[in-house]
Amino acid sequence: MLKILRLRHYLFQRIREFFEKRGYVEVETPYIVKTVPPDPHIDPVSVYVDGQGPLFLHTSPEIEMKKLLSRNLNRIFQICRVFRAEKEDRLHRVEFTMLEWYREGNYIDTLKETEELLSFLTSSMERDFGIGRSLSPPFPVYDLEELFVRFTGINPFRLDGVELYETLKKRGFLGISKDDLWIDIFFKVFLETIEPAIDKSTPYFIVGWPSSLSSMAKEKNGKAERFELYIKGIEIANGYSELLCPSEQRRRFERDNLERKRMGKKEMEIEEDFIACLSQIREDYSGVALGVERLIMVITGEKDIGSVTPFSL
Repeated sequence: MLKILRLRHYLFQRIREFFEKRGYVEVETPYIVKTVPPDPHIDPVSVYVDGQGPLFLHTSPEIEMKKLLSRNLNRIFQICRVFRAEKEDRLHRVEFTMLEWYREGNYIDTLKETEELLSFLTSSMERDFGIGRSLSPPFPVYDLEELFVRFTGINPFRLDGVELYETLKKRGFLGISKDDLWIDIFFKVFLETIEPAIDKSTPYFIVGWPSSLSSMAKEKNGKAERFELYIKGIEIANGYSELLCPSEQRRRFERDNLERKRMGKKEMEIEEDFIACLSQIREDYSGVALGVERLIMVITGEKDIGSVTPFSL
């Protein structure tokens, strides 16, 4: 475990070096918040302070960091602990470390910067720490719609839930139900057919995700301006062009709360201060969230995130 602590210390140093050279300001935002984004697939950990609550441990620093963008801090980054109430397995922990950063531009700008960050970190660790191998960009960029057509002959983006179910059923695809939503079927096909078929010998990006999966991302032609980075088939980071329209952000949060209600989950209060601050951001921005333990795991060749987590429940 001492080796892991030293490795984490080294990695944090190199991350800070990378961003400081690019004019970023390191920030800290609150861990305890009044509400969190109402993502149907991410549940917060509740806390009580002096009998008051529930308050929540943040699931991401996104909302508070975007408030800083409205104060004319153009390039910011943060290394922090985040908390999610989810089942722990080899890739998930209730508490984990996230690197998150925001800059002017769009998701293509941060995609390229993510490549450069990975190249810098892995070459440094190979040289100074004697582990892993340098990852040299550019990494392949796959369009999700094209992947579906190539590996299944089906374009789910042009089918509704019923049509997608019927089409897959005729082709003998197992594990789907008439009660499944479009997004449920979409992910079952992605995980069982698309993901195993992608060449994992090099890191790669997937773009063109359904907008329903990215409530805080800009949308174009029905898809989110978003990327996900994978190394050895494991999602390491995701980034997107930031949605800055207050009315559209409110509409999406309301949609997500309806989905949470349908799933039997607690609806989350919409933070009015955050909605208001969006109208004060004058430039286009993009942000990225990267799982630090997952990155260490793939670099060191470990198979379980617990092996690179110094402390756990």
